[in-house]
Amino acid sequence: MSNVLQFLKTIDDEYLTGLSNKGIVKRSYKDLETTDVQVTEQGEEILGQCGDAQVTLKLPITNSTCSCPSTSICKHVIMTILAAQKLGDVSQENANVTASAAASVGDAGSENGAASPENANTTANAGNASKENVTAGEPLGNKVAEPKDELLEVPAERMKKSVGNKDWIKLLTQTDFEQDFEMTEGKMLTVRNLKTEVTVKLCYPLELSTCSACHDDKLCVHKAAALLAYQVKKGAAAVEELMDAAAQQTEEFDEESVPDTLADLRIFLEDLLMAGSARLSTETPLGLERLALRAHNAKLPDLEEKLRVLAESVAGYLGRKAKITASDLMRKIAECYGLTERMENMIAGGKSVYSLAGTFRSDYVDVPELLLHGVGMRAFESASGYAGKTLYFFEEKSKTFYTYTVARPTIYEKGTRRSHAAETVPWGLNCSLSQLSTATVRLRGGKANAGRRLSSTSTAHADLITVSGALPEGIGETIYDDFEALWKAYLAKTKETEEELPEADKLFLIRPGEMLDVHYDEVNQKLVFWLEDLGGRRLRGELAYSKQEEMAIRSLERLEKKLQRKEEEMPVFLGVFYASEGECCFYPIETIEGKRLAE
Repeated sequence: MSNVLQFLKTIDDEYLTGLSNKGIVKRSYKDLETTDVQVTEQGEEILGQCGDAQVTLKLPITNSTCSCPSTSICKHVIMTILAAQKLGDVSQENANVTASAAASVGDAGSENGAASPENANTTANAGNASKENVTAGEPLGNKVAEPKDELLEVPAERMKKSVGNKDWIKLLTQTDFEQDFEMTEGKMLTVRNLKTEVTVKLCYPLELSTCSACHDDKLCVHKAAALLAYQVKKGAAAVEELMDAAAQQTEEFDEESVPDTLADLRIFLEDLLMAGSARLSTETPLGLERLALRAHNAKLPDLEEKLRVLAESVAGYLGRKAKITASDLMRKIAECYGLTERMENMIAGGKSVYSLAGTFRSDYVDVPELLLHGVGMRAFESASGYAGKTLYFFEEKSKTFYTYTVARPTIYEKGTRRSHAAETVPWGLNCSLSQLSTATVRLRGGKANAGRRLSSTSTAHADLITVSGALPEGIGETIYDDFEALWKAYLAKTKETEEELPEADKLFLIRPGEMLDVHYDEVNQKLVFWLEDLGGRRLRGELAYSKQEEMAIRSLERLEKKLQRKEEEMPVFLGVFYASEGECCFYPIETIEGKRLAE
């Protein structure tokens, strides 16, 4: 019996869902009732004929192929796997199985058609059954080894390298490995994160493991968390020792200068909070800039950025810029003070502040092949002294968002002509940024950080498939027309981290029932409107005025008038969802017309 067939006989519906999604698995069982599927074992591959589609199964399963247009694990691959589970041992080299025989796997499983590992060992033809049980943790080509024997020996350095240094620190400092996970040991080790509800199926080699959130063979942060939780449970790893090792290996900050910097900053911020916005002086922005420089020298980049943003806001408030209110200013001062206080408390408790310090440059790690569909772009100019453009992509396989940002410092541009650096197109593609924002690109050898921000690394290879066209069918599953479900999805993401979510995790596609009360707030210089779902639940939309957003504001005002005159159908909105002062809010980035949505 080949390695691939041995492995297929150990997997169940939960594993298949991790490869694709529940909808595809359910559809595969249904289609097996009416579609003939023929499978043949050929060396270390299993060939399948599923209707008009030709499928090749091989290890890792994510490397399997299908002749249909889908670039992810499609229903034909799942149907072929279900049919292949009925094959006998090696002696049945040319055994074929029909759709009705394969469908019986689902009937003999659970109530929802699950193919249980016990029933997966039945044969395609009577009289040639193989009763041998195969453990998923078996090293390829060798006799069975319990998963725990191999999984307990995976070194921490491999996990750290795979997820990136910053995510590794967050994992160690923010996860309760003994309380957050539910584990079931069997032919595969099933680990469910009770907070995030992500399920991981662990086996060895790790490339054969699956994650219900990521759907690829990469050792993602969810798999690393599950694997580490298992090692902690079995006493093969100690979180305290891993944290000490991480602190000793990094030189991200200067231990000696940090306490003095934090103490001086706390005193300065306390004076600002006591005095209030009415007693700010023209010297305050300069004082904040000096403290930001000290934070930089102490290697505390997150604190440095917050201080520079605060300095810019104070200068704007003193200059009577209407969009900077006293409440916004005091909130930013309180944020800086809170971060400073948390760092001081960690030092007082004998702990490292590294997990709160941040990094000057994001850790970029290798990502699997991506099929990116451009869904929008926005120009920006930040208070911290950078301007540029951010492109937003929907990744077809994982059904998640990725971003790409090009930016330039503006501190040197006062009185000079601005650079065109922000127009640089990544990966050597022969198109403009505007064209890329609606294009379909296949990216190989790419890199991204923990927030799914893509790198422009020259080692990546990109193919421009189309410049503009319909978005993939799978994007329809990510569109929210029920704002209660949208809120729950947002809350689920916030449970994964105590820090602010990266922009990619706050991106959502929504289709409201109505767009109401669009008006421009002259006092605060922002466009305000309401989006309402069919159940009457509302989101508050806001778009602050800037030269970069002026065109978007005018476009939204025209959209409302067209909707009122019924000259246009309600589009799908791409934007950032967030909570502010007890309200659910939405920052619109792009409107997507129905003709681009292949639903």
